[in-house]
Amino acid sequence: MRQKTKKRQRPTRFGKLKAINLPDVEVLDDLKEATPYKSQRIAEKMDLSFKKDAELVPARISEIHSNYNYIVEADGVFYEATLSGRLRQFLFESLGVAAVGDRVMVDISTEPDYRIEQVLPRENTLSRYTSGSFQREILIAANIDQVIITSSWRKPMIKAGLIDRYICIATLQEIKPIIVINKIDLCRDREEYEELSSFYLEMGYKLIATSTVTGEGMEELKAALKDKDSVFSGQSGTGKSSLINYLQPGLDLDTAQVSNYNEKGRHTTTRATLIPWDFGGHLLDTPGIKTINLHANDKEQIPRVFPGFSRFLDGCHFRDCSHSHEEHCGVLQAVEEGVIPIERYESYLALMESL
Repeated sequence: MRQKTKKRQRPTRFGKLKAINLPDVEVLDDLKEATPYKSQRIAEKMDLSFKKDAELVPARISEIHSNYNYIVEADGVFYEATLSGRLRQFLFESLGVAAVGDRVMVDISTEPDYRIEQVLPRENTLSRYTSGSFQREILIAANIDQVIITSSWRKPMIKAGLIDRYICIATLQEIKPIIVINKIDLCRDREEYEELSSFYLEMGYKLIATSTVTGEGMEELKAALKDKDSVFSGQSGTGKSSLINYLQPGLDLDTAQVSNYNEKGRHTTTRATLIPWDFGGHLLDTPGIKTINLHANDKEQIPRVFPGFSRFLDGCHFRDCSHSHEEHCGVLQAVEEGVIPIERYESYLALMESL
């Protein structure tokens, strides 16, 4: 058989490529960047823009339609804006580039094609993380004053363990937590409610029992929200949308019945939205979250930030006490003395095991 003729490789236009040292990576700005260069230069390059004739105005993201399409508010005017192509090229640790509540700089010179040119530094974020070995951050909200941890007494049944997780997340991210137990009109045994709520109240957390049926606690909740940027978050079906409709008449957020079969709520809020209150401040309404994960790296901090544990840390002999098996542990002593309910301690152990 006749042997196939091998193709001769054409010489490159610039000759043979050689390994060279670049003392200044800035020379690569005009070339297509490789991932290592991009990952090293995010912090110092993301806020730089060389766009000429740009007219930048400060704004705040009020709604996200997709990862690159947003509704932003600037001086009471709402614009549809897209993320600039420059920002899309950078590598981000989170799954989303921006979150509702982010303060940004928008170029309005290209009307009507407004573009977000900068995402300004955040005061704080409320995030959750994907499960699995390689956890990614999912941004829920940014630049907020307080998180309204919404649960319900019945339909669905209150899950104190979920409240504990939210308090840990809020504490780690330096956001004030406020606990709201909704549908309190379904409580037939007030002593049972007092037993649960007393722990959080004694540990210094603000807790409000509410009902949109009887109006109980609604004025107290309104006073806590006034002139604050608050995010409502919690399990689906707890009545977040009903609470918001009560506080802001005419808003008419969708609501849905809770299943009688499994007492699970159905998502009615499909995207996070920033809404101004008539009485001052903003509401950041988010989709309900049935499960919320912390990052595995937060495990070493949970023994210090778990609800109610901080006041007993001075009784721990070891600085890195895990409150599980050590001798001379202030938390274990508080559990033995009944100061910390056994249910809360079991919730702590379950959270630590999940991480």
